[in-house]
Amino acid sequence: HDAKAARVRVIVKLVSSEGIGTIAVGVAKAGADLINVAGNTGGTGAAQVTSLKNTGRAADIGIAEVHQALAENGLREKITLRCSNAHQTGMDVVKSAMLGGDSFEFGTTALMMLKCVMAKNCNLKCPAGLTTNPEVYQGDPRALAQYFLNLAHEVREILAGLGFKSLREIRGRTDLLHLIRHPGMVGQLDMTAMLRPVDEVLIDEPVYLEANFEPDDAFIEQAYQAFFQSELEQLTIQGPSLNNCNKSTGAQFSIDIERHLNYQLSETQRQLHPAVDTLSNGRVVLREGSLQVHTSDSAGQSYAAFNNTGVTMIHSGTCNDGVGKGSSGGRIIVLNPGGGADKDEGNVLVGNFALFGATGGELFVQGQAGDRFGVRNSGAVAVVEGVGDFCCEYMTNGSIVNLGSYGKGFANGMSGGTAYQYDPDGEIGRRCSQDSVIVTALTDVSELMSGQEAALRYHLETHLEHTGSELTQSLLDNWDESRCHFYVLIPRSLYKQHNSEEIRHSTERKAMLEELSQAWANWHLHRIRQGYEDFAQTQSAMFDGQVPGYGDCDTDLICQYVNAAGVLRRALETAEKMDLVKNGSATADEAARHLIRIQDRKLLEALFKDLKESLAGFDDDILAVMVADKRIRDYKESLMLREVWDTRAWGTSVWIMTQDQANQRVLAEQDSLEALLASHYCHVLAQVMREAA
Repeated sequence: HDAKAARVRVIVKLVSSEGIGTIAVGVAKAGADLINVAGNTGGTGAAQVTSLKNTGRAADIGIAEVHQALAENGLREKITLRCSNAHQTGMDVVKSAMLGGDSFEFGTTALMMLKCVMAKNCNLKCPAGLTTNPEVYQGDPRALAQYFLNLAHEVREILAGLGFKSLREIRGRTDLLHLIRHPGMVGQLDMTAMLRPVDEVLIDEPVYLEANFEPDDAFIEQAYQAFFQSELEQLTIQGPSLNNCNKSTGAQFSIDIERHLNYQLSETQRQLHPAVDTLSNGRVVLREGSLQVHTSDSAGQSYAAFNNTGVTMIHSGTCNDGVGKGSSGGRIIVLNPGGGADKDEGNVLVGNFALFGATGGELFVQGQAGDRFGVRNSGAVAVVEGVGDFCCEYMTNGSIVNLGSYGKGFANGMSGGTAYQYDPDGEIGRRCSQDSVIVTALTDVSELMSGQEAALRYHLETHLEHTGSELTQSLLDNWDESRCHFYVLIPRSLYKQHNSEEIRHSTERKAMLEELSQAWANWHLHRIRQGYEDFAQTQSAMFDGQVPGYGDCDTDLICQYVNAAGVLRRALETAEKMDLVKNGSATADEAARHLIRIQDRKLLEALFKDLKESLAGFDDDILAVMVADKRIRDYKESLMLREVWDTRAWGTSVWIMTQDQANQRVLAEQDSLEALLASHYCHVLAQVMREAA
């Protein structure tokens, strides 16, 4: 039901195994539109051999069983049955159709037509250029088109020979198939049931389980008419009283908003609308609080799923499981309607696994939540007044503030983000998942805790602003006392990855040298590659066109020029060894540019060696700081590249800033790697000049 909020067909993939027919019937009843049956062959070249060869049974068995089960239960016309059966020829397609298939997949064969060489390192570096480095791709996509044309022609010929006009006419016609009766091939297996003829049960005017988004349909209609067309800065929509049947309320609304902003509004409309902004990556979003939707009573599952930037969902009442599931922005507010239990922490307003897989936005709950609050959260911020078991489980980013009680398994498997727990009893350090997080009292005197306190106060003040929580008001009014009972939970994985002391004790010198040399070699090569691209597009020179001044010596700019020249020299040396250059098919300069453009592995290995020689002068402590600095840079870059920008997980920002400052204080007292590498390349270039002379 959540997936159908995107107004798309839902496809469920099932592995051909025992009982697949029963499973397929259940999937069809649950609302699936297409069932994909996969067997024990195929898969990408990146998959393990055991995954390719020992998963499930032959797809033919599963296809036949699913078709028979659906037909006997009156569900065959509802479902499109797709076959993933290692199809290669027209005969394969016809056989799958006779077993009951409607649609037919081509994976490995299609890749082979595109010049895939099955090197089984797809996720690292595709030698054919189909995946990770398309600039080296030398195949012709027209070969794939011709293959499918030939395939279709062969299917037509086979059908004509059998006396049929279409694949639909032979769907399920297992009477046209015959098993090979030979003990050497069949053995002791009795496969006759696979070809059992089935009479399809047809139901007049069938009623299937379908998605229901009546509240969302009303929301988007008001938004189109009263907000976008009238060019309002803000619109408040008074939604209906919900009940448990209203699943995924707000999900289709947020997805429709995203679709309308990015694919339906014209450029002129985007510029003229006062509430519409365009991000640096080209994505169009609404400004904060542009659309507010008010609902009440008891919401069903997945309330405000996929909540979007600029959308504020305000619910007075209770919500079932999955609040804010997949949220990417905006704000979700769940208010206590009054009544309920008289004692503290007696009103559970939110069900289990709220913010499951959320990537951004905020959730404020004026009450308690169920189990697995914030599970797999990767960017959202939440303030809640009590949780069940396994809060923050498998969390990778974001911030969770819990002001009330908590159950077992707190922060179990947590690898990113920050959690804040108010705990006057001081039991959180013992009761949380100690192998996943490090618990620190907020009163600890350090730059990290000082920044975390500022982040926590911001979240509490925002929670008070939107919910009027008496508990939050009391904590802020008595902050000097309250802060003594707050604890900050930071994942051990962050310390292991970004803290130089942890890196120093857990990583060998050889591994540190390898990581740094590879990272810097890739970075230097990327800088030259980007320089070529910028010059080709805008005629702009490297280093913003800056040139060293007369008499300058050992400046950062000079080091950058020397290193660029050194990388170019290594590219030229590698190019001169290529057969294309030796036989005169290409000049050394052309070949060198090509090697830089494709980030050739041999060239990178030469740069690795240069970097290792330059890094050899640093002791292990400085290398550990350099590794920590490199990883912090990678972490910041990965966050900057995210499509989601609507996140206020300031705890992550505090972590990055404090670790970065600590690294920079140490590195400021050392010679820069840029300068040491430049010194190395000066000797290399000087030797070249002497040989030329």
